[in-house]
Amino acid sequence: MVNREEKFKNLLLLGSILAVLGIGLSIYSLLHHLELKQAGATSFACNINDTLSCDDIANSKFAEDPWGNPMGVYGIGYFLGLFALLITARMKENLRQDALQAYAVMVGIGVLVSIVLFGISEFVIGKICPTCVGIYAVTLMQAAVLFFTRDAIPKPWSFKSINNGGWYGIIALVATIAVYQVVKPTSTRNFKPDNPMTEEEVQQHMEKLGANREAPILAALDPTPSPSVKIDYTAYSGLGEDYRLGSDDAKVKIVEYADYQCPACATASKALKALHQEMGDKVLIVFKNFPLDSNCNPSVQTKMHAFACEAAIMTRCAGQIGKFWDMNQRVFDNFRDIDSTRLVAWAKDVGLNDEQIKQCKASPDIVKKIQDDIKQANDAGLSGTPTIFINGRKYNGAVDPGTLKQVVEALLNS
Repeated sequence: MVNREEKFKNLLLLGSILAVLGIGLSIYSLLHHLELKQAGATSFACNINDTLSCDDIANSKFAEDPWGNPMGVYGIGYFLGLFALLITARMKENLRQDALQAYAVMVGIGVLVSIVLFGISEFVIGKICPTCVGIYAVTLMQAAVLFFTRDAIPKPWSFKSINNGGWYGIIALVATIAVYQVVKPTSTRNFKPDNPMTEEEVQQHMEKLGANREAPILAALDPTPSPSVKIDYTAYSGLGEDYRLGSDDAKVKIVEYADYQCPACATASKALKALHQEMGDKVLIVFKNFPLDSNCNPSVQTKMHAFACEAAIMTRCAGQIGKFWDMNQRVFDNFRDIDSTRLVAWAKDVGLNDEQIKQCKASPDIVKKIQDDIKQANDAGLSGTPTIFINGRKYNGAVDPGTLKQVVEALLNS
C-alpha cells in the first residue's frame, strides 16, 4: 500500500508537470490572442475548421476581462499559483498543510471555471477552442491526480490554512496581470477586424452629415471622402487595373481592402458578391489588397499572415488571364488552408500554366501594384481588414448584403 509520503511525492511530481503544461498552453493562448488583436485573424494550428476555431473564441466578448486582460493571462497566473503552492509544500514542511489545502481548493475552482467556460464556448458562442480544451483537460487531470493522492494532504482542514496558502495563488495571479500590463506589446498600427460604430458614434456622424430621418443608414459613412482611395479602371492606369464587378459608370462605387487569410474578409467578400448579384450594374465593387504580411506590407512589423502576400500575388496573376474573381473566390473559400503549394494548385485549376505562374511571380509590377494598394490604405487611415469605402467614404457599419443594399439604395436616391 502506498504511504502518505509516497503519495505526496506523486502529487508533487505529477501536479508540477501538469502546472508547467498548463502554463505553456496558457502562453500559447495569450500569444494567439495578441496576434489576433493585431491581425484580425491568425494561422495558428488551433484553427482547424469552422467549429474548432480559436480565432472565433478569441474574437468573442468573453475572451477578455473588462480591463482588457486576455483569459490566457489568467491561465498563466492560475497555473503559476498551483506550481508555487506545490514547491512551497516541498520546500517548507511547516507550511505544507496551508499550501496543499489551498492547492486542493484552487484545483476545485479551476474545474468549476473550466466547466463554465466550456459551456459558454459550446452553448453561447457555438465554437470550440482546441487550446482552451487542452487547458481544461490539464485542469481535470490535476483534479484526478489530487483525488488519487488526497491522503497526502495534511489534516484537519481549516479555513485558516486555506486562507494562508491561498495568498500564494492570489499573488501569482496579480503579479502575472501586472507584468502583462507592463510588457504587453504595442504596435505602430493597431490592425483589427471591422468594428461597427456605437450608437453614440452613429449619432455624431448623423449630426456631421446632417442626415435626415429618411436616410439614417448613411450615418455609417464618414462625413468626407478619402482622397487617397482611387480606382484604376484600365491596365494602363497607375500600376495596373483594379479588378471590379459591375459597371464603371455606377453611381455607387464600393472599394474593399482585404487580406486573403482574414476570416472577416472572406465573409465580407461573400456579402459584396451577393450585393452585386442582386443590384447588378447599379453598383461597382472594387477589390484592393491589404495583406497583413511583412513580406510585402511594410506597415506590418510582426509575424501575422505568412501567405497573405503570396495569395494576393497569385490572384492578380489569375487576373492577367481574366480569372481574377475565380481565383479570388477559391482562395477565400479555403482561407484556412492557404499555403504555397495549394496556391499554385488553385492557380492551375483556374487556367494558369507553370510558365505563366513563374513569369507572373517574378514580375515586380504585381508586387508594386499590391504595395500601391497598401499605400492608399495607409494614407486613408486603415486600421484593420476588411475595410470598405463607399464613394470614397469609409463605411463603419455591418457588412452584410441587406445592410449594404440599404446604404446603396439611400445613395442612389440621394
